[in-house]
Amino acid sequence: MVPALALAAGAVTLLAGWLLFGRHHERREVPPPADDPPAFEAPPPANANPPMPKSEALSTPKVDQEVAADGLGFMPLHDGDPRPPGPLHPHRITPTHQRLFAENRIANALDDATDAQDVAAMKSLLAQYRRDFPEDRWQLQDGYAVIIGCLEHPGVESRAAAERWLEVNNGSTVKRSVLRNCIQPQQP
Repeated sequence: MVPALALAAGAVTLLAGWLLFGRHHERREVPPPADDPPAFEAPPPANANPPMPKSEALSTPKVDQEVAADGLGFMPLHDGDPRPPGPLHPHRITPTHQRLFAENRIANALDDATDAQDVAAMKSLLAQYRRDFPEDRWQLQDGYAVIIGCLEHPGVESRAAAERWLEVNNGSTVKRSVLRNCIQPQQP
């Protein structure tokens, strides 16, 4: 008797659900009459750029305008400067950017050579880094020199040199490499 009541209650629930929710596809939305005013539209934000005409958006940059190798222009330098049409690069790649990219390439190569414990490559890259970037603003050069010393001549003296370097250069990004290659015991 109980299963029959549960079955009947389930059937009633399904029927009620179908009557309430299942027939929504029969409802049709009536479009508003043509004379009604349009719905309220929020004004564009004050800092939004006005929409460009399609012909202007697809045009190529002007001859006197500086463009990248892919033909796209650049964002203006100042907020009040006119914005060129179409898609733009965020900024120009300046000689300062190129110098930073070159420094990062050497530093990444030094990291890779350190991970591989390739002392010859590390010496070559460190010599290039010292020649091209003598200012060493990231405190990398002496750290890599300490690591080279530890890899070439492991022992008490190279470990003491690494500890002295760590005391003075605690904020250097080479710190972990110095710890891994000079201070922590090598794992088999």
